[in-house]
Amino acid sequence: MKQSPHFDEEILQLLFDNETTTSGDISHSNLKVNLTQFITQKREEISQHSDTLGQLAPEVNSAEEIPTTSINSLQIVMSHLERFVELYSQTSAQLANELTGIKSDQVTLISAHKENLTHLYETFDIHYQLHSELNDLANSLAKVETTEQLLGNAEEAIALLLKSMLSEKEHSKYFVKDIHREIEDLKAINQHSEDISRAGQQQHRQWDKSAQQNIGNLDKLSHRIKISDSDSKTLSNEISLLKDALSEKTDIDKKLFSLQQKQIDKLNKKLEQTEQDASTYHSQLVEQRLINMLDSLTKLPNRKALEQKFEANFMAAKQSGQSLWVAVADIDNFKSINDNYGHSAGDKTLQVIAGALNNSIRDSEFIARYGGEEFVLLIPGLPQNTINTVLNRLRERIKSIPFKFKDKKVQITLSIGVTKVKAGDSDPQVSFDRADKALYQAKRQGRDRVIIY
Repeated sequence: MKQSPHFDEEILQLLFDNETTTSGDISHSNLKVNLTQFITQKREEISQHSDTLGQLAPEVNSAEEIPTTSINSLQIVMSHLERFVELYSQTSAQLANELTGIKSDQVTLISAHKENLTHLYETFDIHYQLHSELNDLANSLAKVETTEQLLGNAEEAIALLLKSMLSEKEHSKYFVKDIHREIEDLKAINQHSEDISRAGQQQHRQWDKSAQQNIGNLDKLSHRIKISDSDSKTLSNEISLLKDALSEKTDIDKKLFSLQQKQIDKLNKKLEQTEQDASTYHSQLVEQRLINMLDSLTKLPNRKALEQKFEANFMAAKQSGQSLWVAVADIDNFKSINDNYGHSAGDKTLQVIAGALNNSIRDSEFIARYGGEEFVLLIPGLPQNTINTVLNRLRERIKSIPFKFKDKKVQITLSIGVTKVKAGDSDPQVSFDRADKALYQAKRQGRDRVIIY
């Protein structure tokens, strides 16, 4: 039995026959089963060779040697068995390492996407009636452990956005429909007023014609030198008719004015109602905009509000030359609070710190929750030698808050990175990135400190 130079490949081909390889890659469990079967088979072959050697032993003199072919066969089988045991060990170790690496990569990937989704949920601009659902969705991210759960969470977020869009669309559609209905009513009122006006004009024309005839008759009579009794009666009659016509005109004008006034009053009521509806809708839009600009947990301005405020302050600082500082503050080791004491403790920590930071700034300064455990401050008008003192005082104030979780006192600290908006900064993002680098440096140097770039 001669060993082939491609022995390993040949044995693997025999071991994993067509039925096991056509389905795709061989799993760890299948490999173990196949190798175990092969080892059992080879053990049986060794046993058979041992029996053969036992049968040959009595027929061989003590001086004679055991047949070379049997010994060689046994050695080859043992060699094959050792190779497969070694192959099994190597393959098992390799698969274990690969599985560990895949699991580690998956955990890293899920963690990164959870953080991205958390930031995204904080900037969602949705209908205010759906805010509680969005908060529940954001809170459920903490329990996500697999890619399937992460995908499900993202799908729910998409569905929530679509629901918000449809809600806003329906609300706007009904409002526009009401406005069109009001406009149609106003058109009908206007048409009625025009009809009344045309009828009044026709009556005016008839009266004018009658008055002109009466005046003509008086004019003819006035040219007579001598007025007889009959002419005098005729003149008196014409004058009486003229008076009646004038009286009739007055009555017509009063009726026409009354009708027009009623229509005007009705039109004014419709206009007042329309104006009130428009004002209510505007108030709702303003309220919705304000809600969308606040972080639901800390009640601080959110990332969207920060972007708008930073853009305005950035342009003002560039134009006026006034100093504008950008500070990024991060709660140190915040994840350990969630892990050790629960997410409700983490939420309470964020609320307390947000309130303390908000109460520590001046009216001209601005603070927002950027996302997660990060806050951003915009501080105008401070000189270089003052900003460090102000921020360190702020850091010390947070450090002195007596937090207590599960009857255990916990000290919370902040790391702060700050920079000044420079003349060469092309946009707010350039300034923010520099402050973010300063924060990273503060973390690397041991946390609980202020670093100025």
